[in-house]
Amino acid sequence: MVKRTRWTDMNKQNIPFRQLREAYGVFNKTTGKSPATVRFYDERLEGFERYIGPDATLADVNVHDVRAFIAHLQGRTDRNPNNRYGKQPVGPLSSSYIQGFARTLRAFATWLFEDGYTNDNVLKAIRPPKIQQKVKEVLTDDEVQRILALFNQDEPYGARDFAMLWTLLDCGLRASEICNLKIDDAHLEQGYLKVLGKGNKERLVPIGQRCQEALMKWRDRHRASFVVVDVPNMFLNSNGDAMTVNALKLVLARAGARAGVPRVHLHLLRHTFATNYLVREVGDPLRLQQILGHTSLEMVRRYVSQANVQKSLLERRSSPMDLIAAGNVLHPKARRLQARRPGRLRVVK
Repeated sequence: MVKRTRWTDMNKQNIPFRQLREAYGVFNKTTGKSPATVRFYDERLEGFERYIGPDATLADVNVHDVRAFIAHLQGRTDRNPNNRYGKQPVGPLSSSYIQGFARTLRAFATWLFEDGYTNDNVLKAIRPPKIQQKVKEVLTDDEVQRILALFNQDEPYGARDFAMLWTLLDCGLRASEICNLKIDDAHLEQGYLKVLGKGNKERLVPIGQRCQEALMKWRDRHRASFVVVDVPNMFLNSNGDAMTVNALKLVLARAGARAGVPRVHLHLLRHTFATNYLVREVGDPLRLQQILGHTSLEMVRRYVSQANVQKSLLERRSSPMDLIAAGNVLHPKARRLQARRPGRLRVVK
C-alpha cells in the first residue's frame, strides 16, 4: 500500500520555480486579470527565473535573493534587451521598470502564502524602490498643431490617423484602449465613447465637437474602404484587421519625425491631455481620474503638480525678480517697518 503524503506535510521547498510561475499565471487568469496584466507578471517572474537559474525552486524565493536581483537590475546598463518593440538606447533601467519586478515578486509571495506553499509571506520585508519623479514636458500647442497638420482628412489613411491622434489628445485614452475601441461603443452623435480599460472596467469618456467631426469623417467616409471582413473595431489597418498598438506607435513615430517633434510617443499624448485638462480648467481632478480610468488619485496628483508648473510658466507675473525690477520689492511687513523707521529700507529701482 502506497502511503500518501498530505499537502500540509509535504516539503514544498523543492517545487520547481517554473511550475510555481505557471500555476500563478493560471491563478491570475482565473481571477479575471486582463491578458496584459497576466503577461506583465509572467514576464517579470521569468526575468527573476533567468537570474536565479533553470534549476530554481521555491527555496530561492527569499529576501536575500530578491534583494540581490533588484540590486542587479539597478546596476544594469541596458534597457530591457528582450523588448519586443525593437532596440532601446543604452543606459540604466528606469526606477519604474525595476519597481515592476519588485511589486510582482511581492504579489507572487503573497499568493504563495495564501495558497499554502509557504507558512509566511517570505517577501513581506521587501520594499519596492522609489520611483524617480520626473517632470514630464508635455507637448506644446505648436507641436500638437504641427503633428496634426500632416494628415489629409480627405484621404483614407490621413483621416484614420488624424482621428486616432485627435482622440488620444482629446480624451487621454491609452493606446490599447483606442485600438480596442468598438464601432458600436463610439456614440459620436451623443458625444461620448464607452471604453474598456484596465481590469476589464468600462467607463464613459466625453469627446469634444472637433473630435466628433474627425471620428465621423473617418467612420462615414473612409472606414468602408478598409473593410475586408466584418471587424467590430473602430480603427482598422490596411489588411482590414483591428489596428494594433505597434502600428499606432509607428504612425506616431513617423509623424513626430516629419513634424520635427522626435520626442513624441503615445503615452506623452495621454500626459498632454491630462495636463491641458487641468491647466485650461476643463474639469476638476476627480473628473479627470474618472476619464483616465485610474483607480486612485495618486497619478492624478502628479498631473495636478504638472499642471501647476505649466500654469506658472504661462503666468505673466511669476517671477519675483520681475516684481523687484518693477519696484514692488517690499513684503507688507517690510513696508510697515519702513513706515516706522524711515530711511532704513529702500526700494532699488
